[in-house]
Amino acid sequence: MQMSEEIREWIKFALIIVALFLALRTYIVSQRQRKLDNSLKLIELFFNNLQEGDIASWCRLFINSSESSGASKGACLSDFGNEMQFSDLFSEGPDDGGALERIVEQIDLISYEILQETIDARIIYSQLGQLFSASYIWLQEGDLNFIPDHYPSFNKVINKYKTKFPKWPYKTYSHCE
Repeated sequence: MQMSEEIREWIKFALIIVALFLALRTYIVSQRQRKLDNSLKLIELFFNNLQEGDIASWCRLFINSSESSGASKGACLSDFGNEMQFSDLFSEGPDDGGALERIVEQIDLISYEILQETIDARIIYSQLGQLFSASYIWLQEGDLNFIPDHYPSFNKVINKYKTKFPKWPYKTYSHCE
């Protein structure tokens, strides 16, 4: 009699362990799905907050900042053929109509969410990686304190993922020859 009661208690204990495992697994999967949903919504919000032509302006900057275009490190060629620093694009009346500033502001907001771990950094980088990397390099080359002073979340994310980002695939917005 006592043996069957002891077996019954062990069976209850085993069922409780299985139930706890299933509950934990369900929680982990739902958190992963929530991060994915948040990431996709944030990518959509990123593009909705840009003005028409901002990505095209960024692509023009990407091409105009290449060595083949004649630009020196930390600078790009303006529409008039003059060389200008990227930090000049954050002043009043910028050559790109404020596109780079709007893009970097949105990247900083997204970076904050990455740091809070409410979104999946890999999903974000897959869609915005070239924008992240090139914009950071441009602004870092010109003024060493520009990014940390004005866009601290962006700076922290780049530093946190600097070994991972180069290994992750991303959408290409522009090529330069």
